[in-house]
Amino acid sequence: MEHYDDPRRVTEVHRRRASDSGGQLNLEFFERLYADQEFCSQLGRVTLASGQLESDLRAYLVLRGVSVSERESTLGALTKKLQDHRMLSENGVEILRTLKRQRNYLTHSLFDLFSVRVAETLLPSTGLVPFDVTVFTEKAWELEQNLAGLSEIVEKRIAAWEKREPDQGGDEELLFRP
Repeated sequence: MEHYDDPRRVTEVHRRRASDSGGQLNLEFFERLYADQEFCSQLGRVTLASGQLESDLRAYLVLRGVSVSERESTLGALTKKLQDHRMLSENGVEILRTLKRQRNYLTHSLFDLFSVRVAETLLPSTGLVPFDVTVFTEKAWELEQNLAGLSEIVEKRIAAWEKREPDQGGDEELLFRP
């Protein structure tokens, strides 16, 4: 079984491929993140919280009579369905899109960030010191808290929708009230 502190995560093949893209590589920082149990644990929590939010959004849509296939169960597709059915304000759409972008960047782009294959946008890749692992862990914690907080709101809206009177409307129709 592979251990979290396995220094072989970044191989010579990775280094050659990354150097072909130009720029200053920081694969050593990626290795630090990979070896840090607290960061990896927090990144796992981000993944779990994201899955819970997606499940809650899907349940909300189904409760409201909107069909959702398995293929449409991603955060982006669910946001679009909520928007198309006018269940989100513009602010709600922007919040979910921002969380999706942050989640995707953190879970899919870190290696590319340190390999200089994607631009620095949400997180830095240069000038980092070992303490910055803590900063990345805190960013992951913050994202997890935001995802879990929205999931809690969706769960409350599901409960409220199940108890509502049939003639209620207006802002009650929006998932996230302005």
